[in-house]
Amino acid sequence: MRRLLSQHTLAECPKRTQPCTYCAKEFVFDTIQLQVSAFLNGNGSGESSHLSVYIRVLPGEYDNLLEWPFSYRVTFSLLDQSDPSLSKPQHITETFHPDPNWKNFQKPGASRSSLDESTLGFGYPKFISHEDIKKRNYVRDNAIFIKASVEIPQKILA
Repeated sequence: MRRLLSQHTLAECPKRTQPCTYCAKEFVFDTIQLQVSAFLNGNGSGESSHLSVYIRVLPGEYDNLLEWPFSYRVTFSLLDQSDPSLSKPQHITETFHPDPNWKNFQKPGASRSSLDESTLGFGYPKFISHEDIKKRNYVRDNAIFIKASVEIPQKILA
């Protein structure tokens, strides 16, 4: 998902309770359907001052066959695009293990669809400030790269 920052406007994310089409990417991980969202102009306590990132579990075809709650370690990284031959990249990284009691990581019900505006999932409303994002090459050629990783438990790999 690549989107030029100059083409993204506040008008595209007016509510900041649901990401616009350019701020969210759905993907399937081990038959679990997930959505990663990034709000360039922030959300919640980070509104107008930070980049915010979130992940949530969406209803999927194999939900009845999976173990719940979702308990895989999740890592978000904002990639430093500095030339590695000039300086060591300093990616901004946050990692969390979902709490089994969080409703966002329980088995999704029929009432929770990809258009559900009531929950963004779990994430960081203050992932990085707009000031800090300018201190290194997190923005290069008018683009940023955010990596979302989900750790696969050994028992699934076997």
